[in-house]
Amino acid sequence: MELRDDLLRHGDDLVELRRDLHRHPELSFAEHRTAERVAERLHRAGLEVTTGIAGTGVVGVLRGDQPGRTIAWRADMDALPLIETIDSPFRSTVPEVMHACGHDGHTAIAVVLAEVLAGQRRSLPGNIVFLFQPAEEVFGGARPMLEAGVLDTHAVDEIYGLHLTSRMPVGRVEACPGVSMASADFLEIEVKGRGGHGASPHLAVDPIVVAAQILVGLQHLVTRTVSAQHTAVLTMGQFFAGAAPNIIPELAVMRGSLRALRSTDRRALLEQLAVYVQAIAGAYQAQASLRTIGGSCPPLVNHARPTALVHSCAGTELGTSCVEPGEAVLASDDMSLFLEQRPGCYFRVGAAPEGRPPAPHHSPDFEIHEGSLAVGARVAAAVLLAALQA
Repeated sequence: MELRDDLLRHGDDLVELRRDLHRHPELSFAEHRTAERVAERLHRAGLEVTTGIAGTGVVGVLRGDQPGRTIAWRADMDALPLIETIDSPFRSTVPEVMHACGHDGHTAIAVVLAEVLAGQRRSLPGNIVFLFQPAEEVFGGARPMLEAGVLDTHAVDEIYGLHLTSRMPVGRVEACPGVSMASADFLEIEVKGRGGHGASPHLAVDPIVVAAQILVGLQHLVTRTVSAQHTAVLTMGQFFAGAAPNIIPELAVMRGSLRALRSTDRRALLEQLAVYVQAIAGAYQAQASLRTIGGSCPPLVNHARPTALVHSCAGTELGTSCVEPGEAVLASDDMSLFLEQRPGCYFRVGAAPEGRPPAPHHSPDFEIHEGSLAVGARVAAAVLLAALQA
């Protein structure tokens, strides 16, 4: 009850911090102001703070006065390259950048959680390591943080985190056991042909036509490589070619993402895609190559006992009818890399706004219900305390 009362007293501050972060979004690996604000408040709360990890990452260690385990809590900080269309008093002030996935809420929850629990360090059994990660949106921040030893240096036993979701109402929690989120690989396909005049295509090798054939066939390849009982999705989001309407260019480039719920399907698709791309291009007397670009991550797998612990804690806080396993989703998160190294659970907290249909994540009109912040903080606090005492 004392902890709940403390969190309740911090409710307005939690909302205001989230709004401040929302006004000042920062892209992946550029979260300088965000990291400064996080480090400042953790210092003030008496945590041991390390900055500059993986560029802009922050680690705060809260040491309890009683002996016990060491549990990590991870929050992501970066925003997206989007122009916000929601007209609110705290809309983004940064041109073409906005928090469209809830990371501002994740960071605010973790900061306030650290402050509230720091006030109870005398009775705290063990240590809590708060990890503020950069560059989740490009799947680039978790790996260098792990390479910097954030789990090993502090001898972390388990790790937890949450994601606010606009597809579920406030007051509900999902903790999916086993595979919860898909792997992610960003792909680039480059098709090289032979340029020429638009009036004489027979004298050229048109890379746009070749790329179009590859693009159409990619979806068939996915359905014929992955079992219909499994799930994978390939989406090409960019197609670049040409400089003028009457010139056949020499090069066409496509970029997209591949996601799969099984690592075996992920490996098989990456192998088959490379073979397919080269073979189709060769049939049209062109050349093509496929490569992965940017960050990547494996499927996110929640561990059984920590997931059961989240269910129990969330049920106690919200009522058992408000907690369910949910289903695996094809979205991805590089929290999966942390969960490869330690047992833990990454759960979802409902944040659907009231009064209008929820906008999908990564859309310019994305919005969360701020009541979800207090819900997330309550459940997170309960989970951390239970994990320390396990």
